[in-house]
Amino acid sequence: MGILDKISKNKKIAEYIFKEEATPKDFINTGCLTLNVLFSGKLDGGIPIGKVNQIAAPSSLGKSFIGMKVAKNAQKKGLEVIYLDSEFAYDPAFAENVGIDEKNMLVIQDNQIESLQQTVMQIASEVEKEERSKILLVIDSWGGLVTSKTVDDATSGKDVSDMTISKKKNSFARLLTGLGFTVFVINQVYDSMNQYDPLAIGGGRGIYFASSSIVLGSSKAKNKESSGDITGAIVTASTKKSRFAKENSKLKYLINYDGGISPFYGMLEDALEGGYVEKPSMGWYSRPSVENDKKWREKDIYTKEFWGPIISNTDFKWYVEKKYTFEHSEIADEDFSWDDIEQADA
Repeated sequence: MGILDKISKNKKIAEYIFKEEATPKDFINTGCLTLNVLFSGKLDGGIPIGKVNQIAAPSSLGKSFIGMKVAKNAQKKGLEVIYLDSEFAYDPAFAENVGIDEKNMLVIQDNQIESLQQTVMQIASEVEKEERSKILLVIDSWGGLVTSKTVDDATSGKDVSDMTISKKKNSFARLLTGLGFTVFVINQVYDSMNQYDPLAIGGGRGIYFASSSIVLGSSKAKNKESSGDITGAIVTASTKKSRFAKENSKLKYLINYDGGISPFYGMLEDALEGGYVEKPSMGWYSRPSVENDKKWREKDIYTKEFWGPIISNTDFKWYVEKKYTFEHSEIADEDFSWDDIEQADA
């Protein structure tokens, strides 16, 4: 018996040994193709199951709505959902409108790091390790977390900065990494003096390092009808960090004020680039893969009717994956030995 075989038979160690069959590359759909791509590099991907994931953006860029969509689609995949509401902003009517089954979602309202951390550890103690990835923890939001010291200082009237909050958030983040839950963190950003990276993700570096995938929403523009009416917001987002999608990938998603996030907005440029959609004249589009396809106005193309045949009947999905998926072979080192170098020098 080899040394590694001997070690792996130790019962205390065996529980923590990586097993590839136990960690499939599975994802929770975000409900938006561009967000699926930014998190996973795949149209049919999304939030990696069993990992810590994060979306960070300024206010009013749809972060909480995306969290609700992820929760709904997690339920559809058979995951149990626990919603940690640190902002005390959970709205049952809103959740119902999104399509969440409230009877099968546990909402915990608490914003103190210490007690919330204890709650998460108690949840973990109730679940077998191999089952934890089937629980989705939505934390809305990381920026809303405070320490007991902050509360005590406010109660006693002390006007001092809490120097412990970053340390405690970092500890909480490290705990989340090791528990094996599927985690979706909604986070805030702040303005940075760095001209190349003007938006910084708040809440300590711990949650940044703990996250498998981070999508950063950076700006929004008004979506207007031809009449001039503002009907939504077009958000520019990028992959800040990922083990699945290429970092710094940038796409847009659309928040409709009367209908949530558009599932199909943001992929038109790639479809035009790959020849899956053509632009016969200004403001009109058609699909070469659809025989005798009519001309479509842009305002009418962000539907399942338009995109369904492109995704199901062409290799567009492969085209997108080739462009946005991170391949581990891209970082493979070329092997060498010192003998090779010395021989070459000779």
